[in-house]
Amino acid sequence: MRKLDLYQDRHIAKHLDETEPDEEGYFDMGSGRVRDVAISFATFAAGVAIVILMWQALALYGNAFLGLSMAFPTPADSFGRLWEWLSQDANLFGHSLTEHVLASLKRWFVAFALAALTGVALGSLLGYFDKFYSVGIVPVTVLQTIPGLAWIPIAILLFGIGDESAIFIIYMVSSMVITINVAGGIRMVPDTVLRAGGMMGAGNLVVFLKILIPYATVDIINGLRVGMGSAWRVLIAAEMLVGSGIGLGASIELLRCILDYVGAFACIVIICAIGLLMDKVVFTGIEKYARHKLGMEEGY
Repeated sequence: MRKLDLYQDRHIAKHLDETEPDEEGYFDMGSGRVRDVAISFATFAAGVAIVILMWQALALYGNAFLGLSMAFPTPADSFGRLWEWLSQDANLFGHSLTEHVLASLKRWFVAFALAALTGVALGSLLGYFDKFYSVGIVPVTVLQTIPGLAWIPIAILLFGIGDESAIFIIYMVSSMVITINVAGGIRMVPDTVLRAGGMMGAGNLVVFLKILIPYATVDIINGLRVGMGSAWRVLIAAEMLVGSGIGLGASIELLRCILDYVGAFACIVIICAIGLLMDKVVFTGIEKYARHKLGMEEGY
């Protein structure tokens, strides 16, 4: 029996010991939703606290023992600068902080939407047709092995400096990641399940839509999650090199040039916050909902 099941059994037993049945002999079990949310929030907060403590320790060690030419920004310095920007609606290189964030989100959304459409469609074809997979996975793997920054000269040759180059780089990196994960998830469906569907009279389209896609839903969502993370990381690097002077990546590069490392770390805090929000709130919620609908997880 899994530890989770043991914990749930103990929780139920303790609840029964501490409560009285109603007139009909039934126990009010209540809802564990609040407890689950509290535990999730506590574990998330603990993880964030560990990151901040590691950052603080690195800053203290670097400033005390490494003889750095400039002080290593501490969490207090960076969060203080961020609060200063937000409270004063600061102007960063001709644009507000909100404009920088929205510019980055716009590039990310356009590139990721295109990558998701391509990755899910191409991954589905590769996963469904075995003969197509053996040939098609080769160019996909080749493209997937190319680092994001290696696409920069190609992007500049094709589109020049600007949003199009950044979107192209993000698209090329994340679409291949999504394709491989989607294809792998579909190919993991057991042959016995497919044969059972065929014996029940299901055609190819029904098998694909009613068996393969639901069975591989969690893998598809995880593929999109990995692709999202790759897209967000590559976006920042692309903005630093081929951006048009607006965006979080461009802000970090410009702040570095004027030796404002506290400001650069404040931008990194924003990047981490947005990444955590997209992963832990958006994609985790989607995954839990999908698992619940597929009968893999109770409650939602």
